[in-house]
This record gives sequence, structure tokens and C-alpha cells, in this order.
Amino acid sequence: MNRTRKNPYAKRTAFDILSAVVGLAVIVVGVISFIEPEENAWLFPIVFLLASVFQCLVAVPRMMGGYGRKSGRRKALGIGLFFVAGILLMLSVVGALCLWR
Repeated sequence: MNRTRKNPYAKRTAFDILSAVVGLAVIVVGVISFIEPEENAWLFPIVFLLASVFQCLVAVPRMMGGYGRKSGRRKALGIGLFFVAGILLMLSVVGALCLWR
């Protein structure tokens, strides 16, 4: 076994762990914000921001897909996920602006 070479699965494992943490954060903040919406209205933009980050974390591995027969479909799916992340980011900004005023 060649010990000088890095683990090829380390980057993918880091993405998986990070996306799991962000996904759990979205769930926890979402539940807290819906328990008492009047008092926790400031959490709604954070929910949308975390959801946008989660979508980006899901889209990056799809965009970095290799070559092959289905690589075009994977990259198209990654572009679609980035589009959804952009929409969620815009909703986060609009929600923050509405709460700020």
C-alpha cells in the first residue's frame, strides 16, 4: 500500500459530514422557528440561508462528476440545484429585509 498518497474518499466524507450537520441545523432551526413564530420570526431568514448552503453542498459533488455517459445529466442536476440555492438565498435576503424594516 502506498502511504504517500492521500485518501481519495476524504473530500467526499467531509462533504457528507458537513451536509449532514447543515441539514440537521436546518431542521432544528425550522422546528424552533415554528414553535412560536411571533417571537422567533428572526429565525426564518436563517432557515432559508441554511437551506441555501445545504443545496450548494448537495450540488457541488454533482458538478464535479467525472466523465461518462451520464455526466451531462449529473451536471445539469447540479446546475438546477445551484439555481434552487440562489432562489433560497434571495428569499433569505428578502425575509431579512422585511424583518429589519
